[in-house]
Amino acid sequence: MAISGGCLCGAIAFDVEPPFDAFTHCYCERCRRASGAGRASVLITEASQLRWTRGDADRRRWDLPSASSFATSFCTTCGCHVPRLTRDGRHAVIPAGSLNGPPPITPQCHEHWASRAQWVCLDETELPVFDGDAP
Repeated sequence: MAISGGCLCGAIAFDVEPPFDAFTHCYCERCRRASGAGRASVLITEASQLRWTRGDADRRRWDLPSASSFATSFCTTCGCHVPRLTRDGRHAVIPAGSLNGPPPITPQCHEHWASRAQWVCLDETELPVFDGDAP
């Protein structure tokens, strides 16, 4: 059964069919900068399993010129990250946060852990937890 997803403003929508090849948390500098967070959480699948349902005109891709495989894809309206194909076109990289529901796979690993930011916590349960905004 397909999982739907999209951007924050709703201009872009997609469906992706499981199974997924991988679900990883990447801590490399490129992923941190691109995501604006301590890591990028992405699912990898065959490109044929991704289907765009809305927003072709609103989707942009940027390839890092100095890298052989790094790219980002985002909504031109709200700036949210959306899926992208690898440069060879064989795989789709799906930002986990862009899915409307949980994938049928849990994260499998932490990639580039040695490159993580000094403030990244592996065990986030050590921090105080609030159901809403922090006081």
